[in-house]
Amino acid sequence: SELNLNTRHPVMTPTRPSRHYSVDSSNTSSTSSSADEPRFRYSVTRKQPSPSELQDDGLRGVVLIQGTADDLISLQKVQNDVFELRFSDSGVTVDMLHLLDKVIQDKRIVRLIFEDCEIEDWEMFADIVEQCSSVSHLGFHGSNVGDEGAVRISRLLSSTEHITSLDLVQGRIGCSGVAALGVALMQNTSLKSLNLSKNPFKVKGATLFFRALKGGNSTLQYLSLSSTCCGSTEVVMMLCALLLRNPPLSHLNLNNTGLTDDSLTLLAESLIHNSHLSSLCLSDNLLGDSSAHEVAVTLADRNKLHHVDLSSNRITPKGLYVLIHSSTVHGRVTRLELSGNHVTPRQQRELLTLVEDLALVGTVVM
Repeated sequence: SELNLNTRHPVMTPTRPSRHYSVDSSNTSSTSSSADEPRFRYSVTRKQPSPSELQDDGLRGVVLIQGTADDLISLQKVQNDVFELRFSDSGVTVDMLHLLDKVIQDKRIVRLIFEDCEIEDWEMFADIVEQCSSVSHLGFHGSNVGDEGAVRISRLLSSTEHITSLDLVQGRIGCSGVAALGVALMQNTSLKSLNLSKNPFKVKGATLFFRALKGGNSTLQYLSLSSTCCGSTEVVMMLCALLLRNPPLSHLNLNNTGLTDDSLTLLAESLIHNSHLSSLCLSDNLLGDSSAHEVAVTLADRNKLHHVDLSSNRITPKGLYVLIHSSTVHGRVTRLELSGNHVTPRQQRELLTLVEDLALVGTVVM
């Protein structure tokens, strides 16, 4: 049972960004007073925009393109700026890239996303983005980026300063691609968020990535490496060398990376003098009570760490008890996720009672 009642502090759990509005060009409903402008239906998740909002020149919606160039042609006639342009399950051909080149400048697009897509010409794509300073987020979740795309994106990061967020989840990136990204980050001074989760690069690629990153980066704040090889001892040692330099990194995701107790000990030691890391995600690993003790000591120390996810590990009630008590020290912990560990239903009830007695409901999740 998850205790998630009236959280007292903001939860700093890294999530994929979402927007209020989306546009489906296959349906019609007026978005402008112009008779010549294409009609789009806005589907909303939080509130229904009024007609005046839909006609407001400042409205920035999310336009969904599902594999046709016709939508891009129609989009050129829309008067409003577009916050996010999202391609879904598409083959992005050279012809579509030519159309994108026209749209992206005119509509001042900020977020450009390709989900489960295949981009035909990476060189051309990168040239288009390089010329459009309004684009700050690039997303390729599930797309076939590969090493070719990653290398070209790396050169883009080296030559521009307007990309602040990059999503490469499940991008089929190997060793040469991830190594190139690391080298690019040595020169880049704008990227704040990088998601490399679920990519098949091996230990060699991850080691090269961290070795390059250790060479110097002053901006990266969020790094997700979940479901990769980054839990291996060799990679963790390189990561620790980076953390010892106290980089600006504030959110680190190592979920489902095969982390063991020995690796976690190294990681915890590297955080002793780190003053930036505030969120550490370690769920779905091989961590037991010794890891729980190491994290508890880290939480009790006077560093900045205030959100830790240790759910779905191998921690017993003994380790969970230590963790729960450590979250009361200094009053800095805003979220401690411990669900899915090795406890019986009776032990679960006892731990929940402890959470209630310590007034940690909403902070500790069991």
